Amino acid sequence: MDNIALELVIIFVLLLANGFFSGSEIAIVSARRSRLEAKANEGSSGAKTALKLSQNPDRFLATVQIGITLIGTISSAFGGARLSAVLAEYLRAIPGIAPHANAIAFAIVVILLTYFSLIIGELVPKKLALRAAESFAILVAPIMHFLERIATPIVGFLTFSMNVVLRLLGQKESETAAITEEDIVYMVRAGTESGAVEAHHADLIEQVFDFADRQVKMVMTPRPNMIGVDVSMTLDEVAAVFAENPFSRLPVYEESIDNVIGVLHAKDIVRLLRDSDSETLKSVIRQPAFIVETELIDRVLEQFRKTGVHFAIVIDEYGQTAGMVTLQDLLEELVGSIRDETDVPDPDEIARRDDGSWLISGITPVDKVQDATGLPMPPQLDDMDFNTIAGLVLALLSRIPAVGDVLETSGYKIEVVDMDERRIDKLLIIPPAPRPDDEGGETTGKASRDTLRTGDESGSL
Repeated sequence: MDNIALELVIIFVLLLANGFFSGSEIAIVSARRSRLEAKANEGSSGAKTALKLSQNPDRFLATVQIGITLIGTISSAFGGARLSAVLAEYLRAIPGIAPHANAIAFAIVVILLTYFSLIIGELVPKKLALRAAESFAILVAPIMHFLERIATPIVGFLTFSMNVVLRLLGQKESETAAITEEDIVYMVRAGTESGAVEAHHADLIEQVFDFADRQVKMVMTPRPNMIGVDVSMTLDEVAAVFAENPFSRLPVYEESIDNVIGVLHAKDIVRLLRDSDSETLKSVIRQPAFIVETELIDRVLEQFRKTGVHFAIVIDEYGQTAGMVTLQDLLEELVGSIRDETDVPDPDEIARRDDGSWLISGITPVDKVQDATGLPMPPQLDDMDFNTIAGLVLALLSRIPAVGDVLETSGYKIEVVDMDERRIDKLLIIPPAPRPDDEGGETTGKASRDTLRTGDESGSL
């Protein structure tokens, strides 16, 4: 019995060692590199060793596998050979199963070893390691590094063999899985759901990724909304323009807005009014920056940062003025509307009404409308180039609309409620009504094709 007790103790110790290897593997692989680096910078030698192990996962994982395999082999030898023989002696005393005692004893030992191996040697250590991956990794890293050095010859041979097999499978030795933008967004959303990341922080991170994909024409002040000053204006007239509008900079043009010759700062006008005899308007205007409307806004932001210029004229493909963009326009794409004490609150671009519909300004970017209303992009417009909800309506109509025109697309109704001459000023978007299921499981409602109704007439687009 003493020998059996000793063997049981040995098997238990082996299971604990298996758990050590399993937990070490999970801890070092899943530990967050940023936290390990922070600990290493604080002087933690364990964190430095853990980082070194994680940088060479092939050797580390091979060391872990050697340990787990050896432990599994020794445990099986002890359990299968000795424990099953002892258990078989007791089973032979039970009438009816004596002829099968060896097989039954072997099966029982295998089941028990498998159960305790999974619980003690795998599941519990891995769960504990995941709960405190960085702390566990710092604790076990020196031991694993020592074992890795001892097993270097075997690890080297196993790593070589693994790479040969990978090459046969068409994989490169150094091929690693890169973290993509989608991975980061997914992790942020998962963190928001778990409460680890606040919702407004998650929104900001997603907006950062969207920021890099946007073009200047999607965020600029379009030409019809531009306010500028003609170089022929008097100083009093220019001062009046600044007084009537909450801008610190305005474009200066000569004869036409397509001929922008400079940018004028409000402070320069104040100085000119004080010393009007010494300088003229042309003498204080600054060289304008010009960018094309298809430029990505993250590149424009970098240009603003390098040059210190926070205002640019946007040019279309024909060389004409398409609009203007400021540093504030770019920052608002990240953090939302920025207002100061001089700003006059504008009517909401998207206003939700009590009946569930939305009253929307025609110049509202179409992606903002989609986010607010859920309006899907009509498939036939996927390849068309427009930025605002008014542009979407014009693309569907292929003509200048009139007040009262109603479009229907994917169950949504879009009504033109106000026009400013030929420009769409206000639109009303009505979401589709809920469609209850009928007995056959089909839904009722109108067809999803796009339609147009003008007055009492209707027809397909």
